[in-house]
Amino acid sequence: MKTITSSTFTRLRFILILSVYIILQGCSSVQIQEADEEPAMNTLESLGVVPNMVNTVYIYDPWEGMNRRIYNFNAQLDDYLLLPVIDGYRSYIPLFLRQGIHNIYSNLTTINHTLNAALQLKAKTTVNNGMRFISNTTIGFVGVFDVATGMGFPGIQEDFGQVLGFWGVNEGPYLVLPFFGPSNLRDTAGLGADFLVADLYLKGFGLNEGAEGWIYLYYGLMGVDKRANTDFRYYDSLTPFEYDFIRMMYTAQRRILVGE
Repeated sequence: MKTITSSTFTRLRFILILSVYIILQGCSSVQIQEADEEPAMNTLESLGVVPNMVNTVYIYDPWEGMNRRIYNFNAQLDDYLLLPVIDGYRSYIPLFLRQGIHNIYSNLTTINHTLNAALQLKAKTTVNNGMRFISNTTIGFVGVFDVATGMGFPGIQEDFGQVLGFWGVNEGPYLVLPFFGPSNLRDTAGLGADFLVADLYLKGFGLNEGAEGWIYLYYGLMGVDKRANTDFRYYDSLTPFEYDFIRMMYTAQRRILVGE
């Protein structure tokens, strides 16, 4: 019975961790909005996307039917669960505390960014991210305060999906992941690798299977923080082609980052 319980917990924890690791990570330091402020809604038009751009990027999407259903599922989940939670988070958690929480998570993910930069042979970025982590961990009191940006070490995000692309792995089919949103086969594999690295250093900090409650709290709060700092709202674009635009924008952005 103990083996079954441990196995079940491991699977549930894996699902939870992946569920809150949003693909479009906003890990660089940002200012958190006041509880009574409404975030700017990033419509497709405000991002410079116009209808005749939809076919400018070829995207392999053989599972489009499934992807569209998952996209709609994510939209419903956002409306009925995530956004109400975020509203409560903004209403009851003071601004300075939300900013500190955001900075701590941003600092911890810098470990991944540093390793991924090194794996892409980006010496300057590796040093920058390494110094950013050291500065914020020490002078910034374990990352509560972002002192690194003012010291000339801005946050530069590097994920393992970029590492795979750097070493020639093809992006593969386009995917929409439950909870996460837009991705592709390569980035999904990279996401799993980033999760495994994060899990390793969290265990090093004492957040292991003997502290299940802390694991849930850590990743649950991370998901809330990331969603609270993402301005995107489903179907605010007021266009029937939103799925196509998001697919195009995500793919174009990732190809630029990978240098394809």
